[in-house]
Amino acid sequence: MKINVIIGAGQLGSRHLQGLLRLTMKQKIFVLDPSEVSLEVSKTRANEIPSEHEIIFSKDWEVLPQKLDLVIIATGANVRAMLVEKLLPKYKVKYLVLEKVLFQDLKSYDRIGNLLKQTNTATWVNHPRRMAEHYNAIKAIVAKSGEKIVFNAVGSNWGLACNALHLIDLCAFIGNSSVDQLDLDWIENIVHESKRANNIEFTGTLKGTLENQSNFSISALDGEIGDISISIFTNSHRWIIQEGHAQKIIYLAKESNFNEVITSFTAEFQSTLTTRIATDLFKTGNSNLPTYRQACESHIPFIKAALKKYTEITEIETTICPIT
Repeated sequence: MKINVIIGAGQLGSRHLQGLLRLTMKQKIFVLDPSEVSLEVSKTRANEIPSEHEIIFSKDWEVLPQKLDLVIIATGANVRAMLVEKLLPKYKVKYLVLEKVLFQDLKSYDRIGNLLKQTNTATWVNHPRRMAEHYNAIKAIVAKSGEKIVFNAVGSNWGLACNALHLIDLCAFIGNSSVDQLDLDWIENIVHESKRANNIEFTGTLKGTLENQSNFSISALDGEIGDISISIFTNSHRWIIQEGHAQKIIYLAKESNFNEVITSFTAEFQSTLTTRIATDLFKTGNSNLPTYRQACESHIPFIKAALKKYTEITEIETTICPIT
């Protein structure tokens, strides 16, 4: 029997729960959250997935056994470091999956990294575009060509502060390199309220380069919420990926005189992605998600740049960037 835990029972945590409930191997699943409302969300969504797994919903950590197979921390970024520091000294965790944004302050990254090393806890960060078949196919072609990429993403009011790290990670994944420079100089000088309480959003454009001199820009236009279009260009290959409603890829290659080939794809929901993540971990001990170290290579420069922009706009001296 696998002993699995979800910390954070709200909208995202409840989808992770649905994913675990789809596993065929026998499980005992603990769902922890101090909020009765969030626990009710998870209870309702658990009832949507027929299973014979045992689920314990609790506000109290004392219900947990000492040895845990998989823990998913799906809370907001403001408490994530504190929860990791509460979890790992007391419980032996075989596999740990953390949601993004990892942490809102820069000091937590080294502190938690050291704790993960001390406890020998294998840890991944949930950037699931790395699991998509079409992005893996693009990565393979780019790797074979050996060419640098130009990566651009544009959408309307889609939550750049909250979600840009997914796209930065995707760029690093496909470009097979890590972030070298990143700035928010082209972000508009206004702070928007996030749909998540006590957090903020940006509109405008962030830009940067990878260590292999590939470059990227990611934009959120002000206005009504709209789907994201991603372009990935090399000298000999071009992809335009439309995410959201259309879910299609336009591919142009030099070898075919850049005549377009259009294919479609179906994006997976977290409730099935988690099934794949857990299955991979239990079968192979590994995951297609970025490791903690790989994720930090994107998260740290992003948080540094976002914090700089936030303090410039608000004139508030703080070490905390309120994004999640």
